[in-house]
Amino acid sequence: MEEPSKKCKGSSSRIQRHSNAQDIPIPSSISSSSLFSSEEQRIRYTNIFSSHSIIDPKFIDMDFFSDESFKCIQAFQNSNPIPFMSLKLPVYSELVKAFYSNLEIQESTLISEVYGIKMVIDQFLFYDLTQFPSDGVPFEGTLDDDWKFDFSVHDARRLVCTNQADMTGRLLASSLALESHILHYLIVHILLPRSSNLAQVSEEDLIVMWAFHTG
Repeated sequence: MEEPSKKCKGSSSRIQRHSNAQDIPIPSSISSSSLFSSEEQRIRYTNIFSSHSIIDPKFIDMDFFSDESFKCIQAFQNSNPIPFMSLKLPVYSELVKAFYSNLEIQESTLISEVYGIKMVIDQFLFYDLTQFPSDGVPFEGTLDDDWKFDFSVHDARRLVCTNQADMTGRLLASSLALESHILHYLIVHILLPRSSNLAQVSEEDLIVMWAFHTG
């Protein structure tokens, strides 16, 4: 593929689209207090979660990439998060906040309750919902022992950065090579979305990018 063609089509304004699914409010006929089965749940939600905003959902439009051969897209396809990243379902922000307000994690199982309905999401159900495989190396923001001998920050930076990038200072997205720039954009906006510091490549971002590049 010609490099100028990549740059033109790879502009960040077109790589990802805001989900066209609306943030649908809970019907006014249903009291928000009925979200919770105890006063303790309601107080926790009011004090901690009620004022939080939900990140505007985005999705990847695979038709946009259909006539191009981006290696980073192939890396996503090989690890199978594309169906999850392509979801365009409605978002009920109050229910999302209530779910996380009541969330407990017990031995890798997510347990929550909304409207008095208990939800238990184990690895099997999580796979059914997301189609994410459950094999691989566990990652919780730090390197697992299985990776430590393979990973080096310097080598990972050289893998994802342009030849002119500073290998020692703070790593910014502008220092990334085109393929890695697209990969980072997809990670911070869709796969592991966050609302700030989008132009900065964190250590966790670097590890995730390295894992995708190396398989």
